[in-house]
Amino acid sequence: MSDFDMNLDFSHLNEAQIKAVKKIHGPLLILAGAGSGKTR
Repeated sequence: MSDFDMNLDFSHLNEAQIKAVKKIHGPLLILAGAGSGKTR
């Protein structure tokens, strides 16, 4: 586990969301529809 992981609380995220947060190489596109919790 890196220092990056240890400083973040992933408990409220699902597996797909955690994977998106941890992506550090290459392009990334995240699509989030209505009701997906973007404003939390």
